[in-house]
Parts: sequence; C-alpha cells; structure tokens
Amino acid sequence: MSAPPYAVTVPRGYRVGGWEVRAPLALGAFGSVYAARPVPGAGAPGTRAALKFLATGGGRVHLRELAAREVELLSRVRAPRLIRMYETLTVDDPGRPALDGATVLVLEEAACSLEAQLAERQRPPDGPELLRQVCEGLLQLHTAGWVHSDLKPANVLLMDDGSARLADFNMAAELEGAHAYTPAFSTPDYTPPELHWPEVGERGVQIRPTADIWAFGVLAHLVLTGSLPLPGGTATARRDAALRYARGTEELRLSPQLPHPWRGIVADCLTRTHEERAVHEPAALLARMTDTGRRPRWSRRLPRAWRPPGIRRVRVGCVP
Repeated sequence: MSAPPYAVTVPRGYRVGGWEVRAPLALGAFGSVYAARPVPGAGAPGTRAALKFLATGGGRVHLRELAAREVELLSRVRAPRLIRMYETLTVDDPGRPALDGATVLVLEEAACSLEAQLAERQRPPDGPELLRQVCEGLLQLHTAGWVHSDLKPANVLLMDDGSARLADFNMAAELEGAHAYTPAFSTPDYTPPELHWPEVGERGVQIRPTADIWAFGVLAHLVLTGSLPLPGGTATARRDAALRYARGTEELRLSPQLPHPWRGIVADCLTRTHEERAVHEPAALLARMTDTGRRPRWSRRLPRAWRPPGIRRVRVGCVP
C-alpha cells in the first residue's frame, strides 16, 4: 500500500528542537506522526511526546492553512478530552528538501488510537464509557465554538490509563454563529448525508456541529456492534445508502447487537437532516448516557491483555 501523498518520512534519530525522533506511529492524509524522546539537556517539556510532521514547506499553501487550523485550536482550547499540544516547531534543514519547512506539532503521546484497538480486539473493553468520554470531548469542543469535522476512530486516541482524547484537528473549524467553513474533504463513512455533495464556496464547505453528531452516531454503532450502521461493502455503497436514507426511500436498520439503551441515542444521532439532529447536542446525549446506568471503569489502567502490541504497520498508530 502506498503512503499518503503528504506523508513525511523522518529518519529515526533525527533531531528537531529539543526532541529526537523514534518509531513511526501513524501516517495520515496530511502528515506523519512519530514517537519522540527529549534530547538530554535541551530543555524539552516532558519525558515523551508525539511529533506530528506536516508537509508545509515549499508552495503547499493549502497544507499550511490546515496546519494553522490545528495550531490555533490547540493553542486556544485546553480541555481534558482534547489532546494536548506542548509547542510548535518549524524544520530548518535545506539539506533535506522533503523535510525543510515542515511544521512540527509536539503533542501529548497516546498509547494507541481507537482505530488500532478496533483492529486488534474488535471492541473496547468498556465501549459505553469510551463513547461517553468522546462525547465529553465534543461538548468541550462545541462549547469553545469549534466543530471537529473529521471525527472517526483514527482521531480518537487512548492514553496509558485508557482514557480518551480527541485529536487531529486539521479539518476543525471555528463557528461563526451557527456554522463554520471547512475544506471540501471528508471521510465518507462519517459524513452526514447533506455534506456528501455540498456546495463549495470560496471559503470551503459550510458545516454545522450536527456533522459531529452524525459522526458520533456512526462511531457509537461501530464501537458497540463492530459494524457500520449503513449497508454496503464499500464506502461508496454506504454513501449511496446514506443518501437513499436521507431522501426517505430507505429506512435505517440498526444492528440487533446494539444494546437497547443505546438504540435511541444512535438513531437520534443519525436522523436524516441537520434540523432533526440539532436538538441532540452533546450535553443532552451525555445526560442520556448517564441514564443507561453504566458505571465508569476507565479510572483504572487497562489489563495488559488489552494493550495493543507494537506497531507493525505504521497506519495502525500504536505506540511501540
């Protein structure tokens, strides 16, 4: 499988700022993430971090704009369920043209992504509590006036104690009243029907917080049942199913494995239109999750059997 077009290859041992690059953690559409350790005596914050390299050098104006979104959000919004950013750096290395000019985000290091955990063990040990924490992250984000715009398993990180953090804010957008503007890029399986064929203006696509609510519904169905809520063997087929559902020519058929208390929550997140979804804000969803009677169990460390093994494919995103 070929690397994403803007993946940044960084050799092990490479130094940037007060950090030394270690093993690769993940490759994304707009950059690469590596584990890092502080260079002795360099004054780097913390004892470990994740370095997110974004290929912003040269004439890649659009990538610089995406990097700026993430830096702005993480600089202004500090919340328990959002991944923490320690500092930002710029690579100054003319001898390595592919790296020169890259933006580096020094981030809190996670143990694994939810995507990796789903790939390794199919379902988390306490799916409802994980989803509650993800919803807390959405509440913190929306309260601060931002929309994530790309909520999916790869962008939910699990810490050493099993707690969840939202991450990867390249597509995040600050609200201007009831809506925001984001680039015309999305992950089809987590995109609400109204945004599959959106009108793209000079500032991008108009998006509302209800897009995150739809994505949360898809994520919840996947975590609790191991399957996506819409039928189809490909992302294109599932997108077409979403459009038929939005037009009213097809009904939503949730998995029978979905626990009864969650059926209403997921169904409300996946209502056909933005207007129907708008009443189901994160705070209201959290109150309903509390009513399910689940007790949090993430306060203790995960059993070793649930700790994902070392990375074998960097796209998985586990910490070695």
